[in-house]
Amino acid sequence: MDVEFRHLRAFHVLATELNFTRAAARLHLSQQALSNQIKQLETRIGATLFQRNSRQVTLTDAGRTLLARVPGILDTVGAAIADTRDAESGQRTELTIGIRVATGLDITPRVLRAFAADYPHVALTVGKVEFDDPSAGVLAGTSDVGLIWLPAPDGLDVTPLLAEDRIALLPADHPLAAGTAVLPADLAVQPFAWWIDNRDLASRDFMTLAEYRDGPLLIGAEVTTLEDLLAAVGSGQAVAVSVASVSRFFPWSGVVARPLLDVAPAVLAVACRAGDDRPLVSAFIRTAQKVGAELVAEGTTIETP
Repeated sequence: MDVEFRHLRAFHVLATELNFTRAAARLHLSQQALSNQIKQLETRIGATLFQRNSRQVTLTDAGRTLLARVPGILDTVGAAIADTRDAESGQRTELTIGIRVATGLDITPRVLRAFAADYPHVALTVGKVEFDDPSAGVLAGTSDVGLIWLPAPDGLDVTPLLAEDRIALLPADHPLAAGTAVLPADLAVQPFAWWIDNRDLASRDFMTLAEYRDGPLLIGAEVTTLEDLLAAVGSGQAVAVSVASVSRFFPWSGVVARPLLDVAPAVLAVACRAGDDRPLVSAFIRTAQKVGAELVAEGTTIETP
């Protein structure tokens, strides 16, 4: 089957645009040349990929099946070409991953291992980023991609991977710890542990249950690490909201975790700079999506948002 890279590229752009005029412009082709490439691809595959009429272009079932695979093929070929060029120039391709402290305890090592297996010639650098940087270094340019908890700041393209329940972290002798679960309105009025110099108001509101609180946020302790936060809770200075995977740190002296009732889960995402379509960045995002789907299928997390 003599399918060429240009055929797959033309298919992908047309499947994205569903408009011959716009797709041809993106590919710097005439509409007739684009139409010829699509016809060649359909002939060589032996399937009709698009339904066309005077008003619209739509994908067939066969076209949707191919579209599910083609982006990964294009990413892989693009990355292979980039790696080859770097090898010729004596340079090694590098990708820097930003991780906000204990982000995604289950998924992070699995994504890194899966990506390293598929792209063994890429030098992966993992940078730990403190909580005062909600983009995990992406907006500052110190990371190519980041694993972050939503909500995300402006300027990023984000791809949700999975969701985790939010939980309440309480001093063991706190009155709310006596129950089996905690109402968000009851927790929202307590003094919270929060991060020094963190100006990410969207994340702060989400993780301190601002929508359930009429008055201002009470800060019981300012912290710089997850260990500091757990210590502040354990000493009775504050409460906190976290994700269920943090329970991997337990038992922690003086701290108990309780489910939060009727609150939306926290969503983990992979982020890159808006419009960044470099092949290795796209490849890493697809690897993260694949691993996230595997974890959901295993029942480790709630779902893919």
